[in-house]
Amino acid sequence: MNPKMNVAKQAYNLEKETHNDCLSCGENINHPICPNCIAKAFNQWTKKFPEHHELKGKLNIFMKHHNHNSGESKSCVHCGNNVHICPYCFTEHLYSLIKEAGLGVRAMSEFLFIFNFDFEHNGYSQELEAYGGY
Repeated sequence: MNPKMNVAKQAYNLEKETHNDCLSCGENINHPICPNCIAKAFNQWTKKFPEHHELKGKLNIFMKHHNHNSGESKSCVHCGNNVHICPYCFTEHLYSLIKEAGLGVRAMSEFLFIFNFDFEHNGYSQELEAYGGY
């Protein structure tokens, strides 16, 4: 019997590999825009709402955890940082924050119009269509 069989190989290059999959949904990240860039635009957009500080606080908690990811991934087309979560999953999270904050239908439809990364139209964009968008 060969003593080297059934022995795990060491993966020296594991940390150097580029991971192109979203950590949330596992799909390939086709539109590499990082959450940091989207979050900046989101924070700018929410400034017009009284719930801005509440939303910013909840977003900062998410971003703190997200920014600790250190593996290599696709680069953001805007800033060049690593993208570990796809824009769809991230904006879906932002949408849930808006719903929890109770901003109302008008704000939710505006958000979905501005921050819509549901290009397949099988996720949250269906709600935009229900609100009368598109």
